[in-house]
Amino acid sequence: MVWFFFSPFYFLGFIITGIVISLMIGILALSANKIIRGPPKSVWTLRSSMTLTTLAVILGSISVVYLLIYYLNAPASWLYLGIGFVGFFMLVQWLFSPSIINLAYRVREPNRSEQWLVEKVEALSRRAGLKEPPRLVIAEVDAPNAFAYGSPIKGNYVAVTKGMLELMPEDEITAVLGHELGHLKHRDVAAILALSLIPVALFYIGRMMLAWGWLAGGDSRRGNSVLYYMGIGIILVIVGFLFQFLVTHFNRLREYYADAFGGTVTGSPKSLQRALARLAITYENNPEIIAETNKSAAMLFFVNYLVNVSGGMAYDELWFPRRKRRRIVIEDIDRVVEEMMKRKESSVKELFSTHPPIPKRLKFLENLRLALENI
Repeated sequence: MVWFFFSPFYFLGFIITGIVISLMIGILALSANKIIRGPPKSVWTLRSSMTLTTLAVILGSISVVYLLIYYLNAPASWLYLGIGFVGFFMLVQWLFSPSIINLAYRVREPNRSEQWLVEKVEALSRRAGLKEPPRLVIAEVDAPNAFAYGSPIKGNYVAVTKGMLELMPEDEITAVLGHELGHLKHRDVAAILALSLIPVALFYIGRMMLAWGWLAGGDSRRGNSVLYYMGIGIILVIVGFLFQFLVTHFNRLREYYADAFGGTVTGSPKSLQRALARLAITYENNPEIIAETNKSAAMLFFVNYLVNVSGGMAYDELWFPRRKRRRIVIEDIDRVVEEMMKRKESSVKELFSTHPPIPKRLKFLENLRLALENI
C-alpha cells in the first residue's frame, strides 16, 4: 500500500484540488464587490442574516449529500463515515483546545495590579446573565488583542494580551471584555464548529475521492469508475469550499453580534469604537506585530487581520528577534473614529476574512449608539 502514496495518481488528486480551489478563489474575488454588502443596519437585521445563513448552510449541505447519494449513486458509506470522522476530530479539538491555546499564548494568572480586570469580568458577567464568570488570564504576547475560548471540559476563559494592557485605557479594555463575553454568552465557538461540520467534511471527502478514485476499479454500470469518483470528488470539493465561505460570512456576523452585546452590556458603544480604532491604528503602523498572531487560533481574536497572518505555533518572539515598536500617540481618538468610518475597505480582503473590516464595525456600533440614545 505504501507505493500508493508515491504514485502519480495520489498526487493527481491534490493537483486537481488545487486547480479547482484556485479557480473558485478567482471567481469569488472577481465577484467580491457584488457579494459583500454594508454592515447590518440593526440588531434585528443582523439576527435575520444569521438565521438565513444558518439555514442556507444546513439545508444546502444536507441537500447536496442527498442528491449525491440518491441521484449520482455516490458511496453513502464514504460520506457518512467521512462526516463522522471529521466530526469526531472537531469535537476532540474543541474539548481540549483551551489547553493548547494556554500553552501557545503563554497565559498566566493576573497579578495584584491586574485584579481590576477580574472584577470587571465578574461584574459584566452578572450583568450579562452568565451563570458563571469566565476565568480571566493574561497572555504574554506583545500584540494588543483579546480573545475568548473554552470548552465543557476545561471551562471558559477570557484572555487579554500584555500589549493591550499597555495600549488602552480602562474604559476601552472594559468594552473589549464585554465583546468577548458576548462570544461566550452566544456560544460562538460551538456554533461555528457545528455549522462548519458538513462543509469541512464534504471538502475533505472530496479531496480523498480525487486521490483514491482510481483505485475503485472497473464498473460496467458506470463505465470508467476513475472518472466517476473523481467527478464526485470535484463536486464535493467545490461544494465544501463554497459552503465554507458561508460559514466565514456567519463568523463575521457573529463578530457584529458580539460588538452589539459588548456595546449594550457596558452601555458604551463609543468606548468599543475607540478600542477598535486604536487597535487598527496600532496594527497599521506596526505590521511586524502580526507575526505574533497564531494562525491556528486566528478566528478567536477580537481583531483579526487574517490575510496578513503567517506562521504557526512557534512564530513569535521566542524564535524571532524582537523589533522595536513604534508608539503611536493619538491625541483625539474620536476624530480617528470619525475618519476611519469614512474608509472604503477591500471587498476581496473581507470576503476571505473571518472578521469584518474595522470601518464597518465602527459604522454598526455608531448605529447602535444612536439607537440606544433614542430609547
